[in-house]
Amino acid sequence: MSSKQRSGPRTRYQIIKDSWGNRLNFQLSYGLKMTPEDIEEGNAILDALEEQEKEDWKEANQNK
Repeated sequence: MSSKQRSGPRTRYQIIKDSWGNRLNFQLSYGLKMTPEDIEEGNAILDALEEQEKEDWKEANQNK
């Protein structure tokens, strides 16, 4: 993650960009292809990552 202060949790795009560079690399890192079924599974993974990102951001910023 970037060292600059964020005004909110990272978006799905930012999570992918920061950690994998692009969606294809993200999919491949989980053993998924770019088929509709695998993209749906990738979206479910991203939903969980995005939720964790929100929780982490809230926890880190609750006393600021």
